[in-house]
Order: sequence, then C-alpha cells, then structure tokens
Amino acid sequence: MKPVWCGSSSRTAAVLVGAGAAALLVPGSSAAPAARGSPAACPSRSGAEIVQRVRLPGRPGFLLLRGRTLWVAIAADRPGGRGRLARVDTRTGRVEPIFRLPSNPYQIAYGFGSLWVTGEVRPANRRFAGVLRVDPQTGRVLRVIRGRLLGSKLAATPDGIWVGGADVYPPGRPFEAGVRYVLEIDPRRNAVVRTVKLPGTTVIDLLAERHAVWATGWGGVVKLSRTGRVLFRQPFYGSGWAMARAAGAAWVAQPFSGTRDPRTQRQARRLLKVSLRPRRLTVVELGDPPGDVSAAGGVVWLGTRTLARIDVGGSPPAPRPLGLNVHPNQIAAFPGGAWIDELGTRTLSKVC
Repeated sequence: MKPVWCGSSSRTAAVLVGAGAAALLVPGSSAAPAARGSPAACPSRSGAEIVQRVRLPGRPGFLLLRGRTLWVAIAADRPGGRGRLARVDTRTGRVEPIFRLPSNPYQIAYGFGSLWVTGEVRPANRRFAGVLRVDPQTGRVLRVIRGRLLGSKLAATPDGIWVGGADVYPPGRPFEAGVRYVLEIDPRRNAVVRTVKLPGTTVIDLLAERHAVWATGWGGVVKLSRTGRVLFRQPFYGSGWAMARAAGAAWVAQPFSGTRDPRTQRQARRLLKVSLRPRRLTVVELGDPPGDVSAAGGVVWLGTRTLARIDVGGSPPAPRPLGLNVHPNQIAAFPGGAWIDELGTRTLSKVC
C-alpha cells in the first residue's frame, strides 16, 4: 500500500526520550492561576479556550479519564521515589484525596474494580516491582503482579489487563527484547496468563478497544484479538510514539524515523492516519515532532509546541494549532474538549 502524504504548517516541539513516557521539550512559560469557583462551562464560545486550570501538589504525568474522574499520576521528587495518584473532579476541578504510592508512577489503567499502575521503584523497595493493583477508594495496594518481561504500558479490556514488555534482553540479542511482546494479566488470578510476540513492531504505546488491544512502536501498528491473534497490521518506517482511535482509523504520532538501531534513527515530524476500511496510510507532515495524541467526539487532539486539533471529517487531515498558552505533555480527550497536563508545571488545563 502506497502512503498518501499531506503537508501541514503546524509547529511542534522536540521530543525527549525517557524510560517512562514521552515529553515535549519547550521553552518555559508562566501558567495562569488555577480556576476557582463554579464548574467550567463546555463548550466555550469559540470551542477552543482554556476554561479551567487546576493546580496539583506535584508534577503531573499520565492522565486517565473515567467518567467524572480524572486520575493523574504525580511524579516523585527523585528517580525511584514515591509518587502519588491524584483524583480530580472533572466538573469542578476539585482535587480529591491523593494516594501515596510505593513507586514512581508511569501509567494507569482502570478495570475489574481496580486501578492498575506501573512505575519505577528503588532497590530497597523491590517488593513493589511489577504491576500494582490498587483500590481506587483507599489507595491500598491489593496485589503486585510480577513478571520478568513486564514493562510500563497498560491497557484494560473486559477480558484482562494488557502490559507492554520491558526493554530487556539477553546479552548481545536485542531482537529478543521484551518490547517485542505484550502480556495479559488475568485479574481473577492476579497473574500473567498470556504472552504474545508482536509481528514487526515493538510496543511504545497500548490502546484498548472493546475486547481488542492496539500496539504501536518501532515498525508499525498492530491490532490483536482477545486471544492475541493479529487482526490488523500496518508497517511503517519509524516509531509510533502515541496513538488514538477515531473515525475508522488509528492516529499515530511519529517523532522518529528509522528502526530500533540508533544508527538509523532520525527526527521525524509526522502524524500517521492508518485507515482500516478502505486500508490506507495517510502521512501528515508537521512543522516539528509530535508528542501525545488523544481523541473523542470526532476530534483528534495533538500535542505540539501548543495544542492542535483535527476534525476527523476533514480530508486531508489538517491539524489546526489553537494558539493557546499551553505546552502539552499528556492529553486526555473527552467529547467536546480535552484535559492537558502542562510540561514543566504543576498545572492541568481544561480546553473546550
């Protein structure tokens, strides 16, 4: 299949490669004070305004939106330290009780009545190395699921909790790295019950879609059935950094071209639209490398030097920078808007 190339004038920022998550490298800016008082109204008059800002007690990372609750991973003050989980009421912006974690959290998923958390621990705290199963009411760690290949990325389906493999491999055998696998945890047994090798790609991001799970990384994007059978595969040359699903397509941020071999890697500035029916790969050229991407309500939200949005009905896809004073790190979209955690700050912004 021959890809379709589209131009774009949007401007984005460089990407930092870290062990836990993607981040955008941007100049510093002053954030507006947190919004107070009555709930923020959505949609705004323009449909693209910062209607609320929420101050947090630490630096925010991964966002998980579930109903009226936005779960926020708050980074520890030092590598391997104890981070926190914050719960934000999405209507009022009120920060509800914060849970202390035994790890520095990377990612969060919700399923089977529990929060599932991956993160980094110090050697002295190795008993919490693995995937934490956390009570969302009390913050108590209910179980620690361990496995040699368990990495940081998470996705929850009605059948189980999927985890991306860790970037570990036998000496001199990088093609056997754990990032070429995804693993399924059975919440009834609190144990890994399935290991699936991904065809032609690694795992940098995971996304659940009903009973299926999507994975993207170096080499392509793949959709797996509940049993790990390959339902769809689209190869590409480069890294899939973050992914969203909207309008019959997977939208993949691509900040690097090349393979896992560092000698081949070059900075890229692309958003990929991978359509399923008819099958088609559309390449949207950007001004600078993209960061996070999230979708809801017929809109794809893209992290750039500022925030950009794409109305999925447009052809070709055209990212529209909103000109807002936000530097997105992670994005959690909802119908009509998105929550943004701002890089280098303790601030969440609600845009709609």
